[in-house]
Amino acid sequence: MPRADGGSYGPYCGRPAMKLEPANWTPLEMRIGERCAEFMWMWRQNGLEYYKHTDTRRYLILDAEGRSYGQRDGDLVVVDFAEELRRVAEAADV
Repeated sequence: MPRADGGSYGPYCGRPAMKLEPANWTPLEMRIGERCAEFMWMWRQNGLEYYKHTDTRRYLILDAEGRSYGQRDGDLVVVDFAEELRRVAEAADV
């Protein structure tokens, strides 16, 4: 359904339709190859790709060169990839 401003509404609750971006698997594939099947690409923001692990539901954040980022004091900072992958992929201890 068209809106007065020339846009269109999405199918739910009269909200504007989202513009979907193509998934970018290159940074993740470069780092872990076929194992990227364990992840879902979620979105891109400020040049960073957000991937969610299918089992743990934790996020792995990578830039175009495959550097990994984590939250520290409310900011995103470069972190060790191997440690971050381990944190994201390992099941939570119960």
